[in-house]
Amino acid sequence: MKAEFQEMIDGLSAGDHVTAVGSDTRGHEVTRTGYLLAEPKLVNARRSESPAKGLRLCIGATGTDPAERSTWTTLFPDAGSVERTPEPEPGKWSMTELRYVPGVKANSHNTRILYGGKGGARSTGPTQSAPVNVVYTDEGLYILWDPATDKTYAMIKLTTKIWWAHLPQDAVPDAPSSSGEPEDAEPTSPATGS
Repeated sequence: MKAEFQEMIDGLSAGDHVTAVGSDTRGHEVTRTGYLLAEPKLVNARRSESPAKGLRLCIGATGTDPAERSTWTTLFPDAGSVERTPEPEPGKWSMTELRYVPGVKANSHNTRILYGGKGGARSTGPTQSAPVNVVYTDEGLYILWDPATDKTYAMIKLTTKIWWAHLPQDAVPDAPSSSGEPEDAEPTSPATGS
């Protein structure tokens, strides 16, 4: 069985950009695209209410803690796949529901993207280009907020379609110094009321 798992991940290592189809912690099939956050490991998992050996992959946005269960994808010898995929292209626009933006989840306030405006059937392209943090509000809504200007661009649900793009590497600040705060200060968040 170890040989089957080894064949699945042959040539992959932590830091590679991959797409995996497997099971989440509830046993539902999931497809995750992102970076392999840690080396794959053999685990005892549950499958169809029975214990089974599986291969756990932790896949998410760069900087995500691999211990977060939302990154876990379990592959079984006869169910699941993983393959190396191209790195995301900064500035390339996509229109998807917010939930398909890599790194967006309820407990994260550090996902940054370029926001191009709301999408939908009649939307033909982005209407703006603003770097924003995606911030969960604890009320089932997400705020798209720029900490440098303290401007909120939208308050939306996970199922809302938006235009978005990965930020170019030089547009991701090391610290929120453009807001006039000291470089070691934390930006305030509209979701926390600070």
